[in-house]
Amino acid sequence: MSIRYHLMLRLFLVSLVLVGGGAIIGYKDLQHESRELFDAQLARSARLILSMTQADIDQNNFSSVQQFLNQNQLQTPVDNYNTEKNEGFEELSSGHMYETKLGFQIWDNLGNLLLKSPNVPLTPITQNKNGFSNNSFLQHDWRIFSLTSLDSRYRCIAAERIDVRNDLIGKISSNLSFLFIILIPVLSITMWFAISQGLSPLQKLASQINRLGAEKLDAVSEDNAPSEIKTITGALNQLLSKLRKALAREKRITSDAAHELRTPLAAVKIHAELAKTATNKEDRIDSINHVLLGIDRTTHLVDQILALARLEPDNFSDKLQPVNLTNLVIDEVALLAPLAHTRNVEISVCKSEALIIIAEDTALRLLVRNLLNNAVSYTHNNGEVEIFIETIEDKACLIIQDNGPGIPAEDRERVLQRFYRLKNHQTPGCGIGLSIVMSVVEMLNANFKMEDSSSETGLKVTVCFATK
Repeated sequence: MSIRYHLMLRLFLVSLVLVGGGAIIGYKDLQHESRELFDAQLARSARLILSMTQADIDQNNFSSVQQFLNQNQLQTPVDNYNTEKNEGFEELSSGHMYETKLGFQIWDNLGNLLLKSPNVPLTPITQNKNGFSNNSFLQHDWRIFSLTSLDSRYRCIAAERIDVRNDLIGKISSNLSFLFIILIPVLSITMWFAISQGLSPLQKLASQINRLGAEKLDAVSEDNAPSEIKTITGALNQLLSKLRKALAREKRITSDAAHELRTPLAAVKIHAELAKTATNKEDRIDSINHVLLGIDRTTHLVDQILALARLEPDNFSDKLQPVNLTNLVIDEVALLAPLAHTRNVEISVCKSEALIIIAEDTALRLLVRNLLNNAVSYTHNNGEVEIFIETIEDKACLIIQDNGPGIPAEDRERVLQRFYRLKNHQTPGCGIGLSIVMSVVEMLNANFKMEDSSSETGLKVTVCFATK
């Protein structure tokens, strides 16, 4: 499922819970506050009627009360009632729709009904002298407030039909419910457009990625991108950078290998044809020997190229572990002993300390093997290769020196490049050994130095590794 769907579902449910919960709380609060407001109005009306009635009685004049009651259509003198006909009840013919739902009674301390509205009975509608109460009469439920004067001579009972309150609360609630029902689709549409707008950077990122290809791995633009998208684009650009380097490395190795393999393969083909057309045994054997030499050179070149291709800097740091440098060098010396014996070259470990370094075993063996192989291969017959393993300035150092022809100082930078070989060297090789050494040196963050040997001729190579 899409991120948009998940966001919509979660936001809709959360909004529904919050808005619905708020509506329920608002409805409860509306009921409470409405009842409080109606109670306050009912109490205020009772106080006003009682105070005006008491003042008129003291002056033997009901003019102010009569005027108030006439204005509010709440007054009907008791003497004007035909109690047998209407039982103390009649509806008003005009006025507001809620007026017939309000009523009152005025009683004296002797139990005489002095005044009442037409929509209440002739009997007391509550027995409470003061305060609120609920009662039912004339087929309706009423909210009643009773108030006795300070001198206890008069009591005013004001009543209001409860359905007035419920009707008002119901109307307000229905309006809120209608707004709530409208709010749900409006909120959903708003969230949909907001989420779509918020996810638009992802669409832009996807379109940029779709434009990428094997030949076009440009960095993804981060202009005007949100911080969350910048995190993704940053990681993606790092990956694209690694891919560019890997592809460039692969192309470089492939092109170099194709270039270097062309010469030995051509030589192998030529000597194979010469062996095929040779008229005597000596020429045939000589051509076959050249074929075997070309195969050996090609095999060596392929092995070196494969070793170089296996050196992956991106995953190299995950493979680092403690390695015993001394034991590793001794193992590699033992493997090269047959070659040294063939060339009558003496290999000696002159100084050896038990040193532990942090490295990758296979890469470190490639480094040591290539250095030793170069030293043995380029040293003259009856030559000598000396190895020192010692600590120099808190670093584990491997020193290999020979008494061969050496490398001129002006060429020492160039021999580190792939497939570069000195012109005056006749020893078979492919010119990639020192390039492998430098790749390992860089990945191990080691120090590499070439200088003249301490003997009259030869080369001295020093590689120093960190011990931690």
